Amino acid sequence: MTAYKTLVKWGKESIEIEMDPSQGVDGLKQTLQARTGVPKDRMKIMPKSKGLWKGVLKDTQDLSALNLTGISPPIQMLMMGSATLPVEPVKKTVFLEDLPPEEAAKMVEPSGLVNLGNTCYLNSVTQCLRVIPQLRDGLKSYTP
Repeated sequence: MTAYKTLVKWGKESIEIEMDPSQGVDGLKQTLQARTGVPKDRMKIMPKSKGLWKGVLKDTQDLSALNLTGISPPIQMLMMGSATLPVEPVKKTVFLEDLPPEEAAKMVEPSGLVNLGNTCYLNSVTQCLRVIPQLRDGLKSYTP
């Protein structure tokens, strides 16, 4: 089968490869894994050239069934995926809402308002104003 000149954009890099549709999606992903270090199961490949597939390339897609002769070279694709695996945090984050009631009672709650749907904006402004020492001191010394 014919190999097609292909340009794969990955982040800021442009990777030139020769794509052989007879090798299928697995062959394409193996080639990209060898060039980028991104594991095949973490790759998402999308077309940039018109006339390929729609959306994310599925592993079941038959590349040899695509009409690639009508596409001007190079065939352009976009790849997303990270070559580095995420690292587990050293200490797991526990949210106040997830604690049992007796543990939550021991905690000092953070400043702010309970979100009633759209009060998150007011809550964020309140938290920003809280760090201004002059305003904080003025409100502490205020007597009605």
